Amino acid sequence: MKRHRAFTVGVAVALLAVIALAASVDSTSAGTFNPTLKAQLADSSPEANSDFTVDFNVPSGDVNFAGVVSFIPQYWGVVPGKDLDIGAQVGTLASQATLGLINAPCNTTLPVVFTMLNASTDPTDTVEFLDSDDEDDDQDAFQDKDDNGLRDAIDKYPAFIARLLTDENDAPLVPLRRSAGFAFPASVNVLLQFLVFEPGTLINEDIDSAPERGYPSVTLLQNIGDPDVVPAPSAITDFCTPLSSSNTSFGFTKDNPDTDADESGKESYKNPKDATYTFITSAFGQRDADGDGYENGLDTCVFVANRGDPRIQNDGDDDSDGLDAACDPDDNDVDSDADRDGYDNRGDNCPQVANGEEQEGNNQEDDDRDQIGNLCDTEGNGPDVEDGDLARAEVSQDIKVGGGSGTPGYPDGFPRTPGGGGGDDDGGGSGLIIIIVIVVVAVLAIGGGAAMFMRRRGT
Repeated sequence: MKRHRAFTVGVAVALLAVIALAASVDSTSAGTFNPTLKAQLADSSPEANSDFTVDFNVPSGDVNFAGVVSFIPQYWGVVPGKDLDIGAQVGTLASQATLGLINAPCNTTLPVVFTMLNASTDPTDTVEFLDSDDEDDDQDAFQDKDDNGLRDAIDKYPAFIARLLTDENDAPLVPLRRSAGFAFPASVNVLLQFLVFEPGTLINEDIDSAPERGYPSVTLLQNIGDPDVVPAPSAITDFCTPLSSSNTSFGFTKDNPDTDADESGKESYKNPKDATYTFITSAFGQRDADGDGYENGLDTCVFVANRGDPRIQNDGDDDSDGLDAACDPDDNDVDSDADRDGYDNRGDNCPQVANGEEQEGNNQEDDDRDQIGNLCDTEGNGPDVEDGDLARAEVSQDIKVGGGSGTPGYPDGFPRTPGGGGGDDDGGGSGLIIIIVIVVVAVLAIGGGAAMFMRRRGT
């Protein structure tokens, strides 16, 4: 079975919008990280089946995010995925990412739009993301083998999720609801998924998952973070700020024109009772080992302060080979792959120490997930302890339903979730905020992969 994934050696946002946050988390960081959040309802009436939109942005000049987990207020009415038609349209997501392509500065913008479909949460009926028969390059997740108008990642459960998201006993975490969308920019297959879990589900030990915070939402892009995949070079060699994303969730499902059935008109989300509710997003910025303001995933001189800005053409890089003059042995000699390992300098987590596929057992490995490859992580804390702080930012917004002055409570008929209870103390949620990694999407879009801890990451 093929286990390669195109991973802009520089864009591994693993995903995870969130799960693989490495060990310690510090509140300070050399690079700035100031994401913003905006949430709004199309109809703020109590118990209305309103569409809602959530925007998540990281401004230009900030380090990019390393992971994001969002929470929807526990009293929101969310219909479990099993109660909706598989393949029904449940939302859209649009994003604009800033990328570096083919060893060039990180200054190319790429818009990407997804139509999100309700997808199976049955972990007993799975599909591999890659080409499992090894006969061609047709990825299983993007095929429609039963000819029902739905790609197999919709009506089957991607097997890699069970390898990626597990509880403290290594048992797979099964979401309450999953939505999935496809995009094909630059003729590249891209899969984006939003997984919503019940309140209290532990996504990461560094994130407060108290039930009263609501339902945690996790974003997955491609199969990033799958422990079984092997990194491979791609045309996307950087993923940086600014980043913008906008996610709209539908109050009622809409019809999928690619299927014979009419999936429209089913209740999908419902506003809670008259009161004020808080949407929360916990985000983490990438590490900056040398304190020069550029995250390790964007910085080709991770232990020496850059002379130039890697987002600007030729700034601090006279020969335009991707290595800043601060650590380039000869800034007048163009050498786009200084260590000859098959990865361009800006898409290599060890640009001057060979650690490509030829170096068996060391292919871009990054055990501490600080975006510095093991073989060159010899300064600072070494390959076992992260170099640079993982900055934390928590942003939130209050939303008024009705007049906003009442007592928080479920809409009539909710919660409908397992373990959600019937009182006003638990359950209820939505997949709404899973908005965020779309960025990565852009990345992928060109042929790269992204998952948490972008660009200089490992398996």
